[in-house]
Parts: sequence; structure tokens; C-alpha cells
Amino acid sequence: MCDSNITAFPLHRRRKLVQGIARVLESKNGEDANAFWRSTAKTILIQLSESGIAPGLAKQEVGALLHAVLGDMATRSAAKLAE
Repeated sequence: MCDSNITAFPLHRRRKLVQGIARVLESKNGEDANAFWRSTAKTILIQLSESGIAPGLAKQEVGALLHAVLGDMATRSAAKLAE
């Protein structure tokens, strides 16, 4: 099987997706947060794969999504501290 040329709109730019995941993660701690993220990442990887996205690109997309989620959480936390 060869790599795909299909690309998807970058996950890290899907604001509602990023913010939704960030909100859920903020409500969880420790292993619950880790389990939620692992489950979410696995589901997204499966969806991307089923859409024809190459495995390497799919992993990059999920990694960029994680960075965006963490950035969103940090921004929201800083805003709360500034209040």
C-alpha cells in the first residue's frame, strides 16, 4: 500500500475541536485526563486513516492538535490568573 496524497484541514485549526478537548481535559486530572486524551487521539487516528490519510501524516496531525489543545489550556489559565 502506498502513501496517500490526501490532506485534511489541519486539526489544530479546528477551534471548536481544540476548545472542546481542552475543556474536557481541564475537568479531569491525572490518569483520567491521560485516558481521555489517549482515547481521543486513537479515535482521531482511526478516522484519519479511514479517510485515506497516510499514517505518518495522521500522527503529525494528532501531535499538532495536542500542542494546540495545551496552548488553549495555557491561554485560558493565564487569562483566569490575570482576572
